[in-house]
Amino acid sequence: MKENNFGVNISGYINKQFGLGEGVRSNIRAIQTTNIPYVLNDFNIEISKYIYDEKFAEISVSNPYDINLIQINIDRLEQVIVNTDKNYFQDKYNIAFWAWELEEFPEESKKFFNLFNEIWVPSNFCAEAISKVSPVPVVKFMHSIEIETPILTRKDLYLPEDKFIFYGMFDYYSSIHRKNPLGTIEAYEKAFGKNHTETILLLKSGISTEFPEEKELILQRIADNKSIILIEELMDRNKLYSYMNACDAFVSLHRSEGFGLTMAEAMYFGKPVIATAYSANTEFMNINNSFLVQYKMVDTGDDYYFASGKGFWADPDTSYAAELMKFIFENPEKANEIGKKAQIHVKEILSPQAMGNRIKARLEYINENMIQNSGGGSSNKEIILEIENELLQKKIDKLKSYFPIKMKLAFKNLKNKLTGSKRKYMWE
Repeated sequence: MKENNFGVNISGYINKQFGLGEGVRSNIRAIQTTNIPYVLNDFNIEISKYIYDEKFAEISVSNPYDINLIQINIDRLEQVIVNTDKNYFQDKYNIAFWAWELEEFPEESKKFFNLFNEIWVPSNFCAEAISKVSPVPVVKFMHSIEIETPILTRKDLYLPEDKFIFYGMFDYYSSIHRKNPLGTIEAYEKAFGKNHTETILLLKSGISTEFPEEKELILQRIADNKSIILIEELMDRNKLYSYMNACDAFVSLHRSEGFGLTMAEAMYFGKPVIATAYSANTEFMNINNSFLVQYKMVDTGDDYYFASGKGFWADPDTSYAAELMKFIFENPEKANEIGKKAQIHVKEILSPQAMGNRIKARLEYINENMIQNSGGGSSNKEIILEIENELLQKKIDKLKSYFPIKMKLAFKNLKNKLTGSKRKYMWE
């Protein structure tokens, strides 16, 4: 039996102010309610400079405990493996925390499974998608939510005091086709027309610098409607949640969600939430605590990563959503009653304490049955080498696609044919 070094090394976008960052922080909050030892690691993955960086906690340079909890989605995992000391994964019980937004998990991900002993996910929706193809256990731990009361008022945020504010959020990096702000705009205009004097649709977006075409689509759709306001700004947590707290209702006409964090956060503040009745958000939203929008299933087409021609998601009924918007505006007392039910529900089932107890039980089971009785974690040297070789091959294939290289290869092949030799370049 190996020496017991029970605890968890948590890695991810720990100080980044976006959904995946909040996802890892939710698990940190949950673990902090227990007596489980932990450290926080940061792989220093290069992501966009337009994502707000706000210090959440101190980062350790080592991973001393037996269990790694690695909260990096599949789109960046290759980059992590190639740029991280291989000893990080060696002789550890490696857990991946993944979120996924479609019913089918992409083929490109399958090479990563053997690197991990098990997969954690934030919803049954994710679990069902991933478990179809996973050779290792898939376990659900929903995101915990705990938010300090934001201090900024409508006046501080330059928002009108006398108008009913519908609020929506989206990030260009999460795909505007999936978040569907265009659908929210359409529903709002069906409900209130243009330049409505008593309501506002406030849309908070991430920075669009790297997405000029998507930004233009949004601006063209808003056009001259002065009752729709688009805010594009990097914000700290207090300001970000102040906007949510200042609104009267939250709207998400998404096409699919792996969890639905912004909806859960709006419910935490007691806001009535209008949202598509599809995917992971229905695991904490129901007809008693939310305003759910009917939909039909459609092909994703080329509108989502890893899913070209293979995926399906919801297309929310904007006319139905418009009716819900009108109802909430015209019946604020009833809407607020629903919002209070939402707040009670979310604070109960998504509290850090509730999630912490579940995580603690699983980690203790892993320690007792998977680590102590088996003599340790797994050695992943061959798997890491295979992934590195695959990434290297991709780079070579891309290099070969460049015209000058194509010409150089063609000349070499012709020369080999004429001379009968089998000369190759080193990188071939």
